[in-house]
Amino acid sequence: MRHSPLLAVPFALAAGCYSYASVDPGAARPGTGVRARVTAPAAERLAPLLSTSDARVLIGTLIENEPSGMIIEVPTVAQTEIGSSVQTPHQRVSVARGDLVELETRQLDRGRTALVVGASALIAGSVLIKSLQGQPGSDKPPTGGSTDTRLPH
Repeated sequence: MRHSPLLAVPFALAAGCYSYASVDPGAARPGTGVRARVTAPAAERLAPLLSTSDARVLIGTLIENEPSGMIIEVPTVAQTEIGSSVQTPHQRVSVARGDLVELETRQLDRGRTALVVGASALIAGSVLIKSLQGQPGSDKPPTGGSTDTRLPH
């Protein structure tokens, strides 16, 4: 059975299932997915820790939220090979409230998610129907076993 290139479409769209909404830094809860915009001096301080040249936007998970600042776990650019898998290491960084320009939380976008689920179901259904339908002219005659097709000597 051949795989359709359209099967990759739902996976590409899945990244669009989330959106970000601004939130008051004091209201963000640990464990939430966040996107934090920081000042230029803070970005310069964090860039070497994250193995990147531009750390003005930090996307990760809020680990700790205190009135003085927060700790965010951010994936680093460097990837490591462990056995047969590639893993992205994470770095916990501290961001002071004074260094924070904007904080947004990651939220599920129900419209995009419904679109992705519907597209996936439609593609899976069409692939299933095509695979169950026989293609004309591809039937092969039975082979071996029967004495009806043998010629007498």
